[in-house]
Amino acid sequence: MKIELKNITKSFGELRVLENVSLTFGEGITCIMGHSGAGKTTLVNIVAGILQPDEGEIIGAERKISMVFQEDRLLEWESALSNVLFVKNNRERAIELLTQAGIDPNKKTAELSGGMKRRVCLCRALIADYDILILDEPFKGLDSDLKPSIMEMVKNYSKGTVICITHDPTEAEFLGAEIIGLTCM
Repeated sequence: MKIELKNITKSFGELRVLENVSLTFGEGITCIMGHSGAGKTTLVNIVAGILQPDEGEIIGAERKISMVFQEDRLLEWESALSNVLFVKNNRERAIELLTQAGIDPNKKTAELSGGMKRRVCLCRALIADYDILILDEPFKGLDSDLKPSIMEMVKNYSKGTVICITHDPTEAEFLGAEIIGLTCM
């Protein structure tokens, strides 16, 4: 399975963010790297169908997508478990993922730290039925002691095509990812 982007161009008003970007994402993990403003999030939002390109075409992205956004987008009034079950009702697997991530499944999301919320987001994305997993800075806010075990969890549980945005080359190396660099326009 692969996703092919051909000559993708995207502007926001006068600001051209992407111009004639052509990339192919295959099975496995690919990390997109680049400075802030290089168009990384715009690119994955186009792959996910959240944004439409001004020009160009995407082949192969008509599949089930799971995504971790830059913002957590959790149901703050619900428990960590309820947030994960919201995506897929598999209680046993949800508890397994949350436990492995070091999260009390019954704790209200509003009571969790930023790094804990991030781990809930990752569990929620990993439990979904998907062909394409998009991770937009998934490890931000994680304690340096905890980050390797969470990255290992992502590596072990992810399948299909995984597109991960990161600013940290050690994360890409740890994940064994192919690296694509984007530059600012």
